[in-house]
Amino acid sequence: MVEVLNLFGILSDKTRLRILLLLLNNELCVCQIYAALDMSQPRVSRQLAILKQSRIIKARREGKWIHYKIDENEYTKHLLSILFLLSDWLDGDEVFNNDKSMLQKISSMKNEISSCGYLLAGGEKCEE
Repeated sequence: MVEVLNLFGILSDKTRLRILLLLLNNELCVCQIYAALDMSQPRVSRQLAILKQSRIIKARREGKWIHYKIDENEYTKHLLSILFLLSDWLDGDEVFNNDKSMLQKISSMKNEISSCGYLLAGGEKCEE
């Protein structure tokens, strides 16, 4: 019962829930997450740290960037079922749809370029 209560406590935070819904079918660079959510990097990183400490997500480093995905373990097996249901439930939600739309735009831009710094600068050439 304690794990279930902890899980719902984690899901009760809007930012963490938005992050998990973005990660539902994707491994994402931290730059993609905070750009899609239109939030500051420190705010997103704080929530990512909570999710990582809770064994819900895991991270891998690629150069300067950290990529996150939902950890596939016994704890998250049930969480994934809940997230898929929430994804269907929130299909008409403006915030959820905006997050998905932003992620699609960011992903298509990132496929055309190789640098998260370039992506976050809105396509402007910048120093990393």
